[in-house]
Amino acid sequence: MIRILGATMNNDADKPPPVSRAALRDGTPIVIRRALARDAEGLARLDHELVSEGLWTVRERSERVSSVEELKRIASYDAPDRLLIVALRGERVIGEATLKAHKAARCAHVALFSITVAIEFRERGVGRALMGAACAWADAHPSLEKLELFVFANNSRAISLYQSFGFVAEGRRDRYVRFGPTTYVDDLVMGRWCAKATGNPRNA
Repeated sequence: MIRILGATMNNDADKPPPVSRAALRDGTPIVIRRALARDAEGLARLDHELVSEGLWTVRERSERVSSVEELKRIASYDAPDRLLIVALRGERVIGEATLKAHKAARCAHVALFSITVAIEFRERGVGRALMGAACAWADAHPSLEKLELFVFANNSRAISLYQSFGFVAEGRRDRYVRFGPTTYVDDLVMGRWCAKATGNPRNA
């Protein structure tokens, strides 16, 4: 299993983050590591691609983010209870995954998870590699007990991937996203217990 070591990221060029190497289903080599400041432009391009596709995001084309905004986002994840990792093919950012613990003390044991994969690299193993790295980090984290995510109810491919890592549906937000004046999509709430969590049925 791919592991991203350490609890905080480092943007210093002279102290690179731990790197994990993996291969896609067709043998293509990729690297997974914590995001660095130099990834801001690549993350902005990935966001532009996702938003322009217009299928699996709540944001519209006019709401894509800039490299400056991505740089700020990368910096905001330099915290022990947050993780922002990227998948790289060469120097290109082809995917990202994030984990962010809730700020409220009573919910700080729960982290919100999200993942994005470039269109041409979907169904090739990038998402699975990112999921494995993120879940392993959460399982090893001293205070995280549960992960949660939100996914469009019609995104069966993503739901299947999440289920393979132990996420289960916990709720449904009816007609939560609107595409145009009359087309709506429900949003699923999914959760996963971390390996050590007292709420994990495997630990009962």
